[in-house]
Amino acid sequence: MTTRDGISGLRVLVVEDDYWVAATLVEIISDAGAEVVGPVDCVRDALAALDSSPHVASLDVQLGSETSFPIADELDRRGVPFIFATGAASMIPAVHASRPICHKPASGEFLISALCRALDPA
Repeated sequence: MTTRDGISGLRVLVVEDDYWVAATLVEIISDAGAEVVGPVDCVRDALAALDSSPHVASLDVQLGSETSFPIADELDRRGVPFIFATGAASMIPAVHASRPICHKPASGEFLISALCRALDPA
């Protein structure tokens, strides 16, 4: 998968607890031709959504009183690439520091580019 190929036809898990940000992410990803899984706003629901076998995921770091790091750990365990779409990049632990980051607010182009980098890190 390369940036040129985009994310069309893929399932993208969206983990975001802000309604308006989630709606924007869903619109951007859907407009790029991908199927959105979610959005979900908590760790429990995100872990359950992994049963839908997403190809890639977008994780907000801070989910209310939780963080998305347990989701990141499980995605990593399953070999599913992901990005952090966040305003709290400084919270990302070293184990996930090499993941693409999409700083919010971000343009649709930047979000899709980050998802493509996660899919094809070379």
